[in-house]
Amino acid sequence: MTVLDAANAGADGCEHHGARLLASLDAGRVYALPNASSGAAIRVFKAADGIRPFCWLDGPRTDPSQLSHAENRERHGR
Repeated sequence: MTVLDAANAGADGCEHHGARLLASLDAGRVYALPNASSGAAIRVFKAADGIRPFCWLDGPRTDPSQLSHAENRERHGR
């Protein structure tokens, strides 16, 4: 996987780590590498939706910027 940020800086990695990185970026994008299995980019995109940004940091995580996209949608009834 290649994960790009809003400025097109990128990092390559596996699906698991790509999803973790994508979850922590605003306006991030994901692309499958040439040797990736079919559907890899969409799997990463979907997984990132439910992962909290910077989930490896401790502490109460209640601000919208600390919650996953899915949690924020649920909070706002969307």
